[in-house]
Amino acid sequence: MIHSCRATLLAGAALCLFTSLPAAAQMTDSGAAQTASGQISGVVVDRNGNLVAGATVQLEGSNLVETTGADGRFLIRSAPAGQARVLVRYFGSDSATQDVTVAAGRTAEMRVAMGGADIVDQDGQIVVMASRPIAESEAAALQLQRSSTALVSIIAADSIGRFPDQNIAASLGRLPGVAVQRDQGQDRFISLRGARTSWTTISFDGINVISPAGRTTRFDTIPSAIASKVAVRKAVTADLTGEAVAGQVDIMTRSAFDYPGLKVAADVGLGFSELGGGRQYNVTTHVSDRFLNDTVGILLSASRFEMDMITDNFEAGWEVAPEDREAGSESRIWAHNTQNKLYRLTRSNTAFSGRLDWRPSSEHEFFLSSVHTEFRDDELRSAYVFDFDDGAVRTDNTAPQLTARRTGYADIRTGNTPLNGTIYGGEIDSTLNSNSSRQRIFTNTLGGNHILGDWGATWRLNYTRAQADSRPPFGSTWRSPANRALRPSIVYDLSNPHLHKVQLYDTLVDANGNYSLGRLRDAITPTELEFVTFTRNNQRDQTDAYTARLDFDRVIQLFGHDTKIQFGGQYNKRTKESNRTVIEARAADLEKAGIALPRQEAFASNDPLKVGIPLGYSFRYFDSEAGAALLDSYIAAGAARIQPNTSENNNYVVTEKVYAGYLMGTMYFDRGNIVAGARVERVDNTGTALVNFGGTFVPTTTGSGNTMVFPSIHLNYDATDEIKLRLSLNTGAARPDYTLLRPNFTFSDETDTVSGGNPFAKPEKAVGVDAYFEWYMANRGFLSVGVYYKKIRDVLFSSQLPQFGSNVLNSDGIDRSVYLYNTTINGGKGEIKGLELAYSQPFEGLLKSIGAPEWLQGFGFQGNLTLNDSKATTPDGRNVKLPGASDLIYNASLYYEQYGLSLRASWQKRDAWLDGLGDPDVGDNYWGSVGRLDMSARYAISPRVELFVDANNLLDEPGIRYVGNPSRTIEFEKFGARFMGGVRINLGGSGSRR
Repeated sequence: MIHSCRATLLAGAALCLFTSLPAAAQMTDSGAAQTASGQISGVVVDRNGNLVAGATVQLEGSNLVETTGADGRFLIRSAPAGQARVLVRYFGSDSATQDVTVAAGRTAEMRVAMGGADIVDQDGQIVVMASRPIAESEAAALQLQRSSTALVSIIAADSIGRFPDQNIAASLGRLPGVAVQRDQGQDRFISLRGARTSWTTISFDGINVISPAGRTTRFDTIPSAIASKVAVRKAVTADLTGEAVAGQVDIMTRSAFDYPGLKVAADVGLGFSELGGGRQYNVTTHVSDRFLNDTVGILLSASRFEMDMITDNFEAGWEVAPEDREAGSESRIWAHNTQNKLYRLTRSNTAFSGRLDWRPSSEHEFFLSSVHTEFRDDELRSAYVFDFDDGAVRTDNTAPQLTARRTGYADIRTGNTPLNGTIYGGEIDSTLNSNSSRQRIFTNTLGGNHILGDWGATWRLNYTRAQADSRPPFGSTWRSPANRALRPSIVYDLSNPHLHKVQLYDTLVDANGNYSLGRLRDAITPTELEFVTFTRNNQRDQTDAYTARLDFDRVIQLFGHDTKIQFGGQYNKRTKESNRTVIEARAADLEKAGIALPRQEAFASNDPLKVGIPLGYSFRYFDSEAGAALLDSYIAAGAARIQPNTSENNNYVVTEKVYAGYLMGTMYFDRGNIVAGARVERVDNTGTALVNFGGTFVPTTTGSGNTMVFPSIHLNYDATDEIKLRLSLNTGAARPDYTLLRPNFTFSDETDTVSGGNPFAKPEKAVGVDAYFEWYMANRGFLSVGVYYKKIRDVLFSSQLPQFGSNVLNSDGIDRSVYLYNTTINGGKGEIKGLELAYSQPFEGLLKSIGAPEWLQGFGFQGNLTLNDSKATTPDGRNVKLPGASDLIYNASLYYEQYGLSLRASWQKRDAWLDGLGDPDVGDNYWGSVGRLDMSARYAISPRVELFVDANNLLDEPGIRYVGNPSRTIEFEKFGARFMGGVRINLGGSGSRR
């Protein structure tokens, strides 16, 4: 089916586009046409003088529709000379018409004010209407969505340039079809309409960038303060990259020309985290102005967010225990360990951006923009693992207890069950780690937009560096002594999936080796666990990307219709280099150097515990500086080494080159337009790494390449002035991530296995169809109903191949091409289908029409619902849900805006989703369903100053992962609510509040 769909799309695109080849013959007397036409250049503002982005502008007698940019400007080329009338539409405002005189070969300038006449009070003073930031940002987003020639959802900053959330991921989670994945309570990844997180690309002002995490974008790296708008393109057109299988997230940054003049905005907030009482603060600002007779614009912005927090956590591992040999063992799934990971975290986002614009004339624009973002994660993690199956023996073992040392694991004869029981002399494994990581994006674009007669030309040159650094002060591992009498016995209760309990007792042993419980213990002391190793893992993943892009467009008459023809080319070169070095100081190294083995008390802290979960035991925090100093002393004493083979097995360089070209046409007719095009991309990959041949690492380079064509057709039809219908057929292909393209391989001649990357993995290809009904109501309400279907093939899964299939590892007469191969490989087909609903409504007009009092007219609602179904075939032939796809996603927000007061309560919810494939006997791994309640309040004490209070995660919803079914929790974590209050200042521009 996927091949026939692609053939249909190619045929449709060819039919619509290549008929334009004889267009030169249709454009008769072109010289006369040029002398009899001119241009109309204009700017659209609202009643307060603010620039209006996304307004649609149409010349009477033409079906061609132009859209105002972020600077409120539009340009109509090839306008007939003489008197003309321009019609401007904007959602929620009355249409505006204005006459203009066009002179042949000249550019006519005009300024259009939206929103009707000014309101004058009884004293003859002009009244500026009250600002409603939520309703205003929603109207701006819907107007941009309405004017788009392709399916898109948009979230826009409010009237003072602020998003409702701290990072881009959290803001995107409010849009239809967008599901957020969180890490320790913080929004991080997004899944678009049930698709893999790696199937959504990210761009800044239309230029695709690579995330520090590779193909899977970490949106928590990007603070929302740098954006004026964010567009989620769910059905991409031919001028966009073909690797956007699910869609593209385009972050539109600010320019000085977005504002009428000098603009200064600042936001300062302070707050705290409920769990642990950690502080948080946020500071953002942007400043812009125009110079040299409005030909030069400069904008600078900066933001900083930081929070201290702790998390409550427990985890467990489950198995069908090989030790259980009693009747019914095949249906019993035992927890072979349970553990607590207790974090003290400091997380921060820092961003700087700047843009320089030069507009020497209305026909030429040049700009240079730069954005630098950094996400920093510093965590102190105290982990205690209670290893239930350490030293366990099979229940059919008949050796005497003094020899067998049975501990009770997986033994129903002792009264133990998978959920309750006692483990005698259990092992405790501990890691005390101080980790520090950075995720950075540094992207720079030089570009220009030009009008060359009837032609338009744009060009972009971009350099982006994405870095992921891990520079932890230290990691350390510890374990119980070998003598079980010196280990605690563990009474476990895992019956409540939301609270796994353990109690520790002294272990008593009689002369026959039988165990019993001694006194109850209330702590794990910093002296009872034995030292194993100190490590310091230094790792950097760096991607350097270069992009060059050139596009042309022209409006022609094709079959009697105004048609915009676009074509262009793009070149990308991306090189990712990963380097890792681990320094380790082991117990054997210290003993060899004559250094006494440390205990945890050597760097223990006396800080009070801030854990909220009932642990059943206490412990002592550790001090990061003291632990790092201890490791430094071992290194200085020569009692440490570089961990062998770690760098050799992990370092790699992967280079990707993409050559792309496209042809696209937008044909305008009386009530809409059709967009058809095709994009061709040639991709060449090379990967270099070291491969172990008989103990010798040899440089190995592999390469692969493919050429793909991505056709698409988008139909947009205005059934009425309020109702728009959309139909889209589109294609895409998600390329394998760089870590998979690396040729790092390790092999074992004992187990006849090879493990590593898969440089020959194929892209995951998709063909999709979208059909949407959109109703833009006259009372500023909005309703959309859409269905979508996407067919996928070559879905990637982690799996095992029966043969490695290559002779690159053969040596010493050993044929390793027939070894089992553990890697990520292409599976079978898959599909995503679903229904998407969205509704928003400010109730002012409705309540006013029924005579409701003025104070009641400030209510409004925003909400969306996505019902999703997906499936994919694994390499072993199983049918599973597509990883990351929830069956149900919804958002609901009720707000109130009146008399300068703005209140909002928002609820977000998504169903459980598949996280990864697991042991077939135990089940696959899932994330549990999760909801989140946020509230915000703001009050404008003057037209330029506003106070605010934000509260997040008020219900303290946990993050839960489970295996097989929700009763088997593999991770449970709570983070507490967060609160912040502060002040916003908005200076410059125009307009005021009543």
